[in-house]
Amino acid sequence: MCEHHGESGAKLIDVSKLDRRDLLRGLASGTIVLVAGCETYQNPETGRGQFIIVDEAQLAQASLSAWQQVRQQTPAWNNAAAQRRLEAVGRRVVQAAGRGNQSWEFVLFDSNERNAFVLPGGQVGFYRGLYQLCERDDWMATVLGHEVGHVTGRHTAERYSREVATQTALQVAGTQISNRTVMAALGLGAQVGVSLPFSREQEAEADILGIRYMHAAGYDPKEAIPFWRAMESGGGSRPPEFLSTHPDPDNRIERLRNYINQQGWGPV
Repeated sequence: MCEHHGESGAKLIDVSKLDRRDLLRGLASGTIVLVAGCETYQNPETGRGQFIIVDEAQLAQASLSAWQQVRQQTPAWNNAAAQRRLEAVGRRVVQAAGRGNQSWEFVLFDSNERNAFVLPGGQVGFYRGLYQLCERDDWMATVLGHEVGHVTGRHTAERYSREVATQTALQVAGTQISNRTVMAALGLGAQVGVSLPFSREQEAEADILGIRYMHAAGYDPKEAIPFWRAMESGGGSRPPEFLSTHPDPDNRIERLRNYINQQGWGPV
């Protein structure tokens, strides 16, 4: 609980007591100020508090709608053996993560992209290009552990909640600042200073959760290092890390190497 009143009369309030519409109204009117560090949900997987204002039922419905759209727009890769392999590794990882009782769906998409994604409802998309890179099941488990980590870390709900708060704050600021150049800079500052670094934080967190899950599932976490090296070798040009939603490959590998060694699963 973090409720008290400031000198201006605005209320610093525990947002867990409000629904999303109340929160937006309060932010827009200036009667509520969000305070950094005022978390509302303690995530047992990550060990940290999270700012969550989205309804889980709405998020699940949005997840299903997005998944249906992706399935309609992206052709599936009709490879029965590859599909069985993906599902077998995926089931082991989600069981190790303690989410075996949740509904999961794993689909291979016919694209040469080296990519995968997960939706909060447990829908996992895995592209042919990435599958063909995964010469070992341990490499596939590295990816799937990472994607499951996004779900257990509640990263979609957290990111959405942060974006709602950020955009609302910018709208409030816009009523007070007429200089478009200043507003443009403020918008860029929010993107670089809040959204992107926060996304990198989530990616790094999902990496560590994924390593834990793949190890618990019986896969070799040391194989995450050559997997990310292989990904880096085919990644092409990248923007500077501070303008990217994903960690710099070398920084990611070093972080994982340190974690694996600290857990006694190395040396790597």
